[in-house]
Amino acid sequence: MGGAPPPSFGLPRRYLRKDEAGAGRVMVTWLLVSLGASALWGVVLFVSDRGMAQIWPPARGNWITGIAAWLLTIAIYMGLIRTATADWNALDLPAWLRWGVGGVALSVAATWVQGRGITDLGLKGTSGWDVGVVTTGAYARRRHPQYAGQVLSLLGLALLGGSAWAGLAAVAGSAALIYASHVEDRFMARRHPDYGDYASQVRFF
Repeated sequence: MGGAPPPSFGLPRRYLRKDEAGAGRVMVTWLLVSLGASALWGVVLFVSDRGMAQIWPPARGNWITGIAAWLLTIAIYMGLIRTATADWNALDLPAWLRWGVGGVALSVAATWVQGRGITDLGLKGTSGWDVGVVTTGAYARRRHPQYAGQVLSLLGLALLGGSAWAGLAAVAGSAALIYASHVEDRFMARRHPDYGDYASQVRFF
C-alpha cells in the first residue's frame, strides 16, 4: 500500500540511500554551525552584559573584535542558507508564500532597513567602535535598524527555504540579535547619559 518508490534513474538503491545519508549529514553540520554561532554570540553577550569581560560592545573599538563579530554573523547566515538548500522546501510551502513573502517582501524590507542602518551608523559604528548616540537617518525611527533588518532577512531566508530546520536556525539567530540589541542598549545607557532620553522617544525595532 506504500505507493511507488522514488525513481532511481538507473542507480542502485543502496547508492541513493548513501547519497541521502550524506546530504543529511551535510545539513546537520551546517545547522550546527549556525546554531553554534548563535550560541557563542549569546555567551559573549552574556559575559559582557554581566561585567565579567567587556567583549561586545568592546570597551574600545578594534578590528579584531569587529572582524570576529562579523564572522559570527556570517556563520549564522551561511549555516542557515546551507541548511535550507539541503532541506529545500521540505515543508511543501506554496510558491507565493516562499517567493512572494520570503524571497521578495521580507528580503527587500531587510535590505532597506539594514542597509540604512549600516550607512547611517558607518562601518566602524557597526563593527564595535563607539560613535556616540546617533539620532539621525534610520536611527531617528528605530534604535537598532541593522539588527531589525538582519532579523527580517533571517526569517525571510528560512521561509524561502521552506525548511523547519532553517526556521530553527533563523529563530536562534534572531534571538541572539535581539539579545545583542538589549545588551547594547544597557551599554550605551552606562556610557552616554543622554541615551536614556533617546531610548524613551525612539522605538526598539
